[in-house]
Amino acid sequence: MPANLDSPPSAGGAKRWEAIVVCLVLALATIAVFGQAVHYGFITFDDDHYVDHNAPLEDGLSARGLAWALTTNLTHLNESAEYWEPLTLITRLADYQMYKFEPGGHHLTSILLHLATGLALYGALWRLTGASRRSALVAALFLLHPMHVEPALWLSARKDLVNGLFYILTLWAYGWYAARPNWRRYLLVCAAALAANMGKPMAVSLPFVLLLLDLWPLRRWPLESGDKWRHLLRLTWEKAPLFVLTFGVAALAVIVQKEIGALDVEDVLPLSWRLGNAALALATYVVKAFVPVRLVFFYPHPGRQLNVPLAVAAGVAVLAVSLLAGSQWRRRPWLTVGWFWFLVVLGPVLGLIQIGDQAMADRYSYLAFIGIFIAVVWQGAEWLHRVAPPWDRIVAWGLSTGAVVACGVLCFFQVRTWRSSETVFSHALAVNPDNYLAQYNLGAILLDMGRRDEAMSHFHAAIRLREPVLRRLMADADAAAQRGAYREAVPRVIRILLVMPWNAELHQRLGTWLALDHQSGKALGQFDAALKYRPDWIEPRISIAVVLIGAGQVPKAQGILRDVLVRDPANVTAREMLDSLAAGHSAP
Repeated sequence: MPANLDSPPSAGGAKRWEAIVVCLVLALATIAVFGQAVHYGFITFDDDHYVDHNAPLEDGLSARGLAWALTTNLTHLNESAEYWEPLTLITRLADYQMYKFEPGGHHLTSILLHLATGLALYGALWRLTGASRRSALVAALFLLHPMHVEPALWLSARKDLVNGLFYILTLWAYGWYAARPNWRRYLLVCAAALAANMGKPMAVSLPFVLLLLDLWPLRRWPLESGDKWRHLLRLTWEKAPLFVLTFGVAALAVIVQKEIGALDVEDVLPLSWRLGNAALALATYVVKAFVPVRLVFFYPHPGRQLNVPLAVAAGVAVLAVSLLAGSQWRRRPWLTVGWFWFLVVLGPVLGLIQIGDQAMADRYSYLAFIGIFIAVVWQGAEWLHRVAPPWDRIVAWGLSTGAVVACGVLCFFQVRTWRSSETVFSHALAVNPDNYLAQYNLGAILLDMGRRDEAMSHFHAAIRLREPVLRRLMADADAAAQRGAYREAVPRVIRILLVMPWNAELHQRLGTWLALDHQSGKALGQFDAALKYRPDWIEPRISIAVVLIGAGQVPKAQGILRDVLVRDPANVTAREMLDSLAAGHSAP
């Protein structure tokens, strides 16, 4: 089927007015579904770390704030941001400039970014295919799909929106470049690709998607030509700068995640288990693309409890669909492009290099589902060509409207589950009571509300669900600390504390290892946390004094040691340290 079934974007006024109407309808539908979120708050799952009262944001769009955005996790590691993501951080600085830490304004920005991405998708697909109405349908499904509520409303996922917008703009720019290739147009493609990577280092798939677009709808790869493989090599070489750019930024992201300990699960799970989960995740994404229900903020990784027969069946199904889609590259190239778009975009986040403990995530579908939508919409259009008029139009409008309305209704109710931290975590537990992270986070909220008994029941449930992993992490941490590898030990204890934050002994142990690793500021924070849960405990006070002495803050250390002797007059360590300081010697 030719790409230009509809009039191209350069057509006359009628098509331009159609585009304006489409954009208005898409905007109104998106605002109708997502607009309620401007009254929502921050979520106590990363929002409290990366957004709400994140100190560097208070510099706003000043020179200092912009310098922080541009250099964080590039020239130095800083846990106030997740990756090197300067454009994402600049949007947060702008939010603070306008709204301070009022969550409604931050949500408004995210909704507008999501809408802008959907409108850009409509424009890009129309440019690439010449099919205005099909492009509009794909954009509507993208904007209103319930799986896309998480990236649009979880403020910590702002990076997915920024990345997504510039990713789509790169495709649009590439369509313009492909129409008349020259270095100026290619420079625009590279600039847009760089911007996508500056939103989030997830654009590693971009050069591969551009190669797919060369197959269809751009048809820059002449399949009937005798030298088609030479053409493919030329098209691949054409994208060499983009490969260097995207893989370089991705490598930086892996380095940052390894430094903060997020790659630790890779050491625990063998490759075979990660491959099994990847196959199962792919199949689950496909199911949720068509039946988007039971969506939650976190899907626990099954680890060694993976359902192996189901994973094998999923792998076989994915392979079969891949072979079928690949076999259609001449007759129905949209099936080949759509399916492999889906696979290529999801590839980096399937957990083969495990970052975090999730099996999958709604936000990972943000760009990947575009491939599925393209395959379904264009294949549906081909089938409808076999229906006699006027029934072809009636069926097309009926199916399209039904799909969009169904998505919109489900999306509206999915948005409501993000009203507050409590609704997010309660909904997750209603879907799956064995969600240990939801158990922990709901417990933390209840503890802050003074409902200690309820909170402890959720904390204990989280520990029960994660006990084998927690034991293994603790054993690995102790072994690393015994050989002096404190940087290996620290991330493991941090992950344990995510599930049992009230454990004062763990905070004390973590603080001690941080101090031995010369991270005195973080060590003091852990000793303070130990005292929060055991206010009368002497050992953290002694540890704080030792760190302060090492930092040259002797008067503060002496004050703490005197307080220890008031609480425990017989404490030999505190007495000896005070005597040593008084005599002008360093503490032991």
